Amino acid sequence: MELVVTRNFGRPESWTLASYREAGGYEALERVLKEMTPEDVSDLIKDSNLTGRGGAFFPTGLKWEFVRKDPKTPRYVVVNADESEPGTYVNRLSLELDPHMTIEGMIIAAYASNAERGYFYIRGEYGLSHERVKAALREAYEAGYLGQGICGRDDFNLEVEFRRGAGAYIVGEETALFNSLEGKRGNPRFKPPFPTNFGVWGLPTAINNVETLAAAPAIVMNGAEWFKDLGIGDAAGTKMYCLSGNVVNPVCVELPLGVTAREVIMDHGGGVPEGRTFKGFKPGGASSAPLTPAEIDASLEPKSMAELGTIMGTGGVVVFDDTACMVDAAYRDALFFEDESCGFCIPCREGTPNLVQICERIMHGQGTMDDLDLLEELGASMMASFCGLGHFAHQPVRGAASRFRDEFEAHIRDHYCAAGTCFTANGNGRAG
Repeated sequence: MELVVTRNFGRPESWTLASYREAGGYEALERVLKEMTPEDVSDLIKDSNLTGRGGAFFPTGLKWEFVRKDPKTPRYVVVNADESEPGTYVNRLSLELDPHMTIEGMIIAAYASNAERGYFYIRGEYGLSHERVKAALREAYEAGYLGQGICGRDDFNLEVEFRRGAGAYIVGEETALFNSLEGKRGNPRFKPPFPTNFGVWGLPTAINNVETLAAAPAIVMNGAEWFKDLGIGDAAGTKMYCLSGNVVNPVCVELPLGVTAREVIMDHGGGVPEGRTFKGFKPGGASSAPLTPAEIDASLEPKSMAELGTIMGTGGVVVFDDTACMVDAAYRDALFFEDESCGFCIPCREGTPNLVQICERIMHGQGTMDDLDLLEELGASMMASFCGLGHFAHQPVRGAASRFRDEFEAHIRDHYCAAGTCFTANGNGRAG
């Protein structure tokens, strides 16, 4: 399979400008500036069907076109590297091993959007990524790929500022990230207006995920049809899938978008440890509802996952074997979202701790069958949340209670945890 965004991984000092140039780096940018108009670039990206790889899967070229057509100036381009979804480490690997690919994609996005200012926003905990991105930005400035008169074009300038976040999951939401950039609390904003018209500092902004931007140079060099043909079925291009949990070989691997979960888990991950039984998996990180072994042949792409009542998300596949308790797994996800909720809106602020409390009751042998109905009602009410965190925070709990209902009922009815993880109601130690 032809690699797109990971093709330079494994090269000596792949994070340096010298190594990136040896592999053909910045040739796409030079072609764009010599042979293409901004309209040509956005049309090419639209034709390739490249969509956002951060979870939303919005058409990338269309986003750049919207920004370019807005009359307000200056326009901005922003790299969203605030990767905080548990089970996902795509951005970290890309920025540690090949930061220049994302920077080149960012510059191409700026040209297509007629943007002249930019921000590279990175998750605060990513120490090595932080160091290598800052070094790569310095190299790009020194080589004339950033700053004034890029590659000899007096009419194309791009000034980029590096910003490091403070570790808030909510800032992965684009409008919350804009507030953070502006020195405000990282709460989400009302939409509409949308970022393409009213982004950072209230100006038109093209904001893209690391993996999305990293794909742009290869599309410029190889064409739209080449990229589309890399995917499976109607899905275009490739995706970096992260694999973790109860699996023999935790790995991040670039595969065609639309590959089956079986190929990721069994072929690349080696399946569950010897002697264990495969119980299920989450296809899109912590915020996705878990699926069962019967659904392992489903395609890991947005449409297929939506039909199964879950999300593709960031492509962070988390595997469970029979040592995992699905009630406990749901509880841990609920704890995470309770902690990361910004508290701005009532459905999320009140809903996330209630999810935790219900799971705790069930785990401690104090739950009732009515709690399972309450989880459904609570999840439905959380769909009124202001942003995506609240919309998805209930999914891992509701999904687990639906697909693994027998485990939840065993905790409630029999005070029994097959995995031996949860405590019984009378406090006599771990059940099982």
